[in-house]
Parts: sequence; structure tokens; C-alpha cells
Amino acid sequence: MYYNERLKDFLNFSVGFDSLFHSLENFTVNGRPYPHFDVVKSEDSKNYTIEMALAGYKKDSIKVNVEDNVLTVEGGSKDDDYKNYVSKGIAKRFFVKKMQIADHLEVKDAKFEDGMLSINLKDVREKKIKQISVK
Repeated sequence: MYYNERLKDFLNFSVGFDSLFHSLENFTVNGRPYPHFDVVKSEDSKNYTIEMALAGYKKDSIKVNVEDNVLTVEGGSKDDDYKNYVSKGIAKRFFVKKMQIADHLEVKDAKFEDGMLSINLKDVREKKIKQISVK
């Protein structure tokens, strides 16, 4: 696998993080700013909520799925109804937003209300200390 020179240096100091570096390599591919979203960390620092502004979209036109730790949100219609707009400021275009999520996070649920999509992520890791005996 090819990594740019700056990321390759970090691989010399890590084991098992190659998928993380692969995600960083692909980060600029998904750098589109639409739709706008916030990521909110809970007060106990264990859970996250992704809040995505989707004014004008309908609940049945939004799909959320997770595959291989990639959260994908799709919305809108590929077939945009033609209207004779004088001014068009509400975006209802088709979009795909992909986000890499950590191994220890699991999507708990998603809710669409008042033009806002909320996706709740739960931290499922257990903190364990493992004592290694030296032989």
C-alpha cells in the first residue's frame, strides 16, 4: 500500500495502525463541506452525537449505514424535480457523506427531526489492564 512520505514516517513507530493511516490518506477525497454537521461529545466523554443539517429533505430520502467502520449518510434524490426557480437557496441535491469511525464506537441510533439528522454513537470499549508476565 502506498502512503505519502509524511505518513510513512509514523508507520515506523506503530503496529496495527495501518488502516488509520490509510484513512488519513483518503481524508481529502471526502473533504466536501456539504451537508454541514457538528460532532458533539457527551459530558461523560463516552458517547458522541453527529448532528447534520438537512433542511428541506424528507425522512424517507435519507439513508444511514455503517460498513467496515465507515459511516455513510446519503440523502436527496438523484432525480431533481424541475421547477422554474427565481431564486434557489435551499439545497435538496443528492449527497453522500462518509466518515471513518473508531473501532470502539458503535452507531446506537439515528433520528430525523425538524430538518436535523442526529446519529448517536456509543463507546463500547471496556477499559482493561492486562498484566503480562515476563518469562
